[in-house]
Amino acid sequence: MDQAGSIALSGLQAASLRLDAAASNIVNSDSNAYQPVSVSQSASPDGGVSASLQPVTPATLLAYDPAAPTSNMPSNVDLPSELVTLKLATHDFRASLLAYKASAEMFKALLDATA
Repeated sequence: MDQAGSIALSGLQAASLRLDAAASNIVNSDSNAYQPVSVSQSASPDGGVSASLQPVTPATLLAYDPAAPTSNMPSNVDLPSELVTLKLATHDFRASLLAYKASAEMFKALLDATA
């Protein structure tokens, strides 16, 4: 595979991880003491990106005490931010997919020209 294709694939993987993280945060937003996650992305030395999950640490961590009168803890997940993250990850995924498609077409044209 050519370098442009591998860069596009790394973008697809990073966008997919961002989609997974946002979906997990949205689904678990009503869970007591859920620790939301975010995706940390960094440039790879060979081009493209590498992505990994990181726990989101809120400014104040709430402790769950079932005996407390307010035992229903508020969510640590900011739903509007997660919806924006979901939309951005969808756009990133599409952009990487189009880059991969363009790379594949260029590679095919190169093979056709040299054959």
